[in-house]
Amino acid sequence: MLPVKGICMEMCPKEETIMRKSKKLVHRLECDPHKMVKCFSRSAAGNLLSKPHILRPPSVLKNTISYLLNEILTIPNIPFNIIYDFIDDRLNSIKQDATIQEVSNQEWMAILPPIIRFRAYAAYKCYEYDVNTFDPIINLKHFHESIFKIVRIFLEDSDKSTDELCFEMVSLLIVTNLGDYNVLQPALPFITKKSTLIKKAVLLSLSIMNGNFGHLFEIYNTLPAMHQCVISVQLPMLRRKILKSMCMGFNCKNNYFAISILTKILLHNKVQETIKECQHYCLTVIGDKVELSKSLFNNEVDEVMLDSKSRDIFDLNV
Repeated sequence: MLPVKGICMEMCPKEETIMRKSKKLVHRLECDPHKMVKCFSRSAAGNLLSKPHILRPPSVLKNTISYLLNEILTIPNIPFNIIYDFIDDRLNSIKQDATIQEVSNQEWMAILPPIIRFRAYAAYKCYEYDVNTFDPIINLKHFHESIFKIVRIFLEDSDKSTDELCFEMVSLLIVTNLGDYNVLQPALPFITKKSTLIKKAVLLSLSIMNGNFGHLFEIYNTLPAMHQCVISVQLPMLRRKILKSMCMGFNCKNNYFAISILTKILLHNKVQETIKECQHYCLTVIGDKVELSKSLFNNEVDEVMLDSKSRDIFDLNV
């Protein structure tokens, strides 16, 4: 049986537009009545999602993604969590339309990358939000669903597995899950490709897995901004591991380590941030040095969260 093909050439089907206007369900970001965007909806009795006149063909889906990420994402003076919730729902609707129509791999490769970049950026941008405002687990789940799908497509299409988009997506998957072998394993077939970016990502993940944290400082600043974003979200966990590991490795009474060097290793911008982190884990700081001692390191305290005043804000073209 052939899949149904959409014939709706608007971002939002007319019947949904009429219904939402009549029930006052128009979102505040849909101030232009001619630019409403189809909501995500679940299949239920009396709600058939495969009707051609409510499905948007791939060309309309791509135009809708462009509208969401170039016009809605950049709206000023609106809290980002409101923008995120709106775009999140509409992107889910786009993926739903594409899935129902069983679009080709070529069309998926045009649809998925901007969605993946948006979710990677949102994880960074919404880092400080309360879980009731932004759920990082659900966002990461959607990120993985999309990026694993595109990685599978690259594995099936050897001609596409050597282009820059493939290198970007595979390396982004790896650095989003540093030290996770279950994520690294599906990416291993791409190591043979002539991609410096993939090789850096694999080396960094393996280094984190094996406790060799020196490569973090060496590689981080050579990566694209999007990759730095997803690594930044993991820094609290990584910094804790690094400090704990160094306390084990350098453990010796009255053995002091230079704060300036530790600042670079932990990817802090200022020595004051490093001092604060060390003191948080109950390490003794004397002048410009810290005593690295496994007996002093407090493993019971929470990780030190990223400081919004010290972290970079990336201007990303998702």
